[in-house]
Amino acid sequence: MDPDLRSGSPVAPGAGCVLVAGFGAFLEVQDNPAARLARAVHDPQGEPPVVGVEMSVSYARGPAEILALAAQLHPRMVLGLGVARGRTEATLERFACRGLDPSLADVDQVFRSLCDPDPDAPERVQATLPLDRMAAAMGCTLSEDAGRYVCNAWLYTIGRALGSVLPVGFLHLPPQGMSADRLRAGIHAALAPRPAAR
Repeated sequence: MDPDLRSGSPVAPGAGCVLVAGFGAFLEVQDNPAARLARAVHDPQGEPPVVGVEMSVSYARGPAEILALAAQLHPRMVLGLGVARGRTEATLERFACRGLDPSLADVDQVFRSLCDPDPDAPERVQATLPLDRMAAAMGCTLSEDAGRYVCNAWLYTIGRALGSVLPVGFLHLPPQGMSADRLRAGIHAALAPRPAAR
């Protein structure tokens, strides 16, 4: 995690910030558009306040960094960002699955075949953000497959830990990234009050 992203204008716990966490460098992706976008939307004095941080492409450290920060900041929603090199458009993930690709190592050279080896662990974890509203606001699509790498493992872990108490989700970016304005539109849509039922 890059602490410089939070220096100078901290968000006090309970301030109702949005926590946006973008993955950093991994494999041949040395300038990850996910980390760039997290930095671009970082605005602790905004409405809503947004704390944008870079996190490690690590099965263990990535989720741990964000859970520690969430415990400090008490955000009103948590959104992870990653790059999907084979995609041509941004996609919000509906689910994370328990299975991982055992041939892919994270930046710590750790290989995993499962997000959780406990046989009673759920086979998939659902994102709890209002995905349809966010997708419409950002002009992106929804995906049923978060991959079998660290992005999927992050959503699985964070969704299980926090998804029952606050909105949690994950956005995959294409290699060219996404504008900060589009992401801000999605954040505002996620936090907008739902229309009253008639």
